[in-house]
Amino acid sequence: MLPFIVAADNWLAVKPRGATDKYICSILKAHFNSYQLNHLDKEAWLHFVSKNLYGSKPSNINRYRATFVSILHGASVPVQIPKEKEANDRIRFLTYEEQERLLAEYPEYIRPLFITLCYQGLRLSEALRLKRNHINLEANTLLVDQSKNGKRRVMPLHERTSILLTSFPTTSSFVFTNKKCVPYADPRNLRGVHTRACKRAGISEFTIHDWRHHWASRLVMAGASMPTLMKLGGWSSERMVLRYASVSDEHIADTLRRLK
Repeated sequence: MLPFIVAADNWLAVKPRGATDKYICSILKAHFNSYQLNHLDKEAWLHFVSKNLYGSKPSNINRYRATFVSILHGASVPVQIPKEKEANDRIRFLTYEEQERLLAEYPEYIRPLFITLCYQGLRLSEALRLKRNHINLEANTLLVDQSKNGKRRVMPLHERTSILLTSFPTTSSFVFTNKKCVPYADPRNLRGVHTRACKRAGISEFTIHDWRHHWASRLVMAGASMPTLMKLGGWSSERMVLRYASVSDEHIADTLRRLK
C-alpha cells in the first residue's frame, strides 16, 4: 500500500491543479506524509482537522476534505468522511461609499492590490501571482496565468485599474509586493493589513475574498449577463456565479419600479 505522500504527488501529476489545490495538498502532505493509505479513515481525518484546522469555518474544512478524498479516490482507496454542515451561502458587498472609504484606508504601498481586487474580481492568489508581462496596456487586457481551476483567462482592464497599473512602480517582476518589493509567499500575510483597514473604515464582517463577492454583485446590478460574469470571473457553472453575486434592496426596488 502506498504512503499518502506518494498518492498525493501522483494526484498532482494527473492534471494541472490550481494554486488552492496545491497549497491544500502541501498541508495534507506535511501532516499525513508516510501514513499508509489503508490507515486513513474518519478518525485520522478528525485528528488532522483538530490539529491543523481548529476554529476554521465549515466551508474551509470541506475544501480540505474534498482534496483529501480526491487524493484517496485517485489511489483507488474508498473512504467515508462526512462533510461539515455549512450555513447558507454568504454574500457580502459594499455600497460605493463604503467601498471608497475602505480603499482609502489601506496603506499606500498595498492599496493598488485592493483596488485591483475591487475592479477586476481576481482571487487574492491570482492577483499575487500577477506579473508585469501579464499586463498588456496596449490591448488593455490582463492575463490570469493560472486560476483556481488551473485554466488561463484573459480579461479586459477596468479604466481605474489600467490607470493605476500604468503609474504603479515596482522593481519586481511581480506587480504586487510588500514594502521591500518582495512577493508575498503566503496570501494570509495580508489579513492583518486588511483587518486594520476595515476597522479604520468602520466596515465589519468583510473579508479579503469578499472583494470578489462585491465585484460580482456590482456587475450584476450594472446589468452584466450570466455568460459574461462566468467568463470574466473564471467560473465554470451558473451555480458558482450565484454563490458570489447578489443585489441590493435598492436595486430590487428600482427594478420593480421599471415595470410598466
